[in-house]
Amino acid sequence: MDINGTWVNQNGSTVEFEVSADGKISGSYATRKGRAASGLKYPITGQQNGELVVFHVDWRDAQTNLHAITSFTGRCTTSEGVAAIHTLWILARQFEDDAHSKPTGVWNTFLTNSDVFHREIME
Repeated sequence: MDINGTWVNQNGSTVEFEVSADGKISGSYATRKGRAASGLKYPITGQQNGELVVFHVDWRDAQTNLHAITSFTGRCTTSEGVAAIHTLWILARQFEDDAHSKPTGVWNTFLTNSDVFHREIME
């Protein structure tokens, strides 16, 4: 499946994929949840292998560093002509608070969940 382009998950977060001929992924991620600034785009890198995809978001840019990384692992599907990428993700974070003054304990470093992305529909 060609995943190049913009995809949106159930929360309104967007991922923009640029996939090279050898499956290397680059692009950006803009979240609508959590501590990341809404509307900012954070860099992604990853790999596509057939229907399988993996990418990670480094939650820092030129101005901010949220001291967190999220890895997404998923599978591309098509059902009744609708393309989707079903993912599981793990967020690793260094701090519990927005001020970055309270480091997480090892037991509290990781958050996990799932997302389903669909192609963004241009109106």
